[in-house]
Amino acid sequence: MINNLTEFNHNSDLTLDNKNFIWYFLEIKSRKSKYTAKSYERDIKDFFCVSSIYDITIEDIKKVSILHSQNFIMKLMDKNMSSATINRKISSLSALYKWLLKYQDNSTGIHIIKYNPFGNLKEEKPVINNKETEFLTKEECKVLLNSIDTSTILGHRNKTILVLALTTALRKSEIINIKIKHITTHTGYDVVKVIRKGGKEDIVKIQGNVLTMINEYIRLTKRNKLSSGEEYLFIGHSTNGNNKEKLDASTLNYMIKRVCKNAGIDKDLRVHSTRHTAITLAILAGATVEKVRDFAAHKNLATTNR
Repeated sequence: MINNLTEFNHNSDLTLDNKNFIWYFLEIKSRKSKYTAKSYERDIKDFFCVSSIYDITIEDIKKVSILHSQNFIMKLMDKNMSSATINRKISSLSALYKWLLKYQDNSTGIHIIKYNPFGNLKEEKPVINNKETEFLTKEECKVLLNSIDTSTILGHRNKTILVLALTTALRKSEIINIKIKHITTHTGYDVVKVIRKGGKEDIVKIQGNVLTMINEYIRLTKRNKLSSGEEYLFIGHSTNGNNKEKLDASTLNYMIKRVCKNAGIDKDLRVHSTRHTAITLAILAGATVEKVRDFAAHKNLATTNR
């Protein structure tokens, strides 16, 4: 991925025979959010049917027309991809072309492209289905958490993740990137330091029972806050090759689905569902929309209201 690519030589020019331009685009995006950059990379490679961005030449970029972009949308629809996924892929490609349109060389008059074939597809793109995210009621939360067997390290980890998620409304990227050193105190409160969307650092209060579960999990994994501070808090406990390694979003989603099934909760839940649950329960408890916005770390009230 981006972080493993050869370092870009910032002293070199972006010329027409240089294949580093896509890498440079992704590097710029990764400064704000590495997850967005990785998503862009996957979508770009998907469209050009390559395994590496270095396989995409400038000529390949210039050959793309409105017909190619429209056919791409139809192909994705034929695969029964969700409207949100299709729109995201088109947005990724449009962002690349929009950035390439900025390239102008005053000394030579060179420009890479003249128009964005993904920039005017409002009629072609599917309407996003704003199906409500499923969430848990307060009683279902109790049933779910009580169903988890914490006699094993895996069970204790899963319950700790869910309790943390349901009491803080953290996003999946925020949860999996917590390091042991991020569990700390601030102005007398127990907090966890997280990296929000856009790379912004933030601190989130955690309840005493949540801290107790986290400390117990650290103890069970034979680690401590002093010598293991740089390690990721939640790690794998399996024989699939990911033992003791950082979790990924798909692992969290799979865990939640499995725990819900074992608890007899017939809902299509993902990590985002725990965030939605935490926000909804805060609203039902009487919190103002402004407080909920801050709790959820939304940039504006429109997102919270939706």
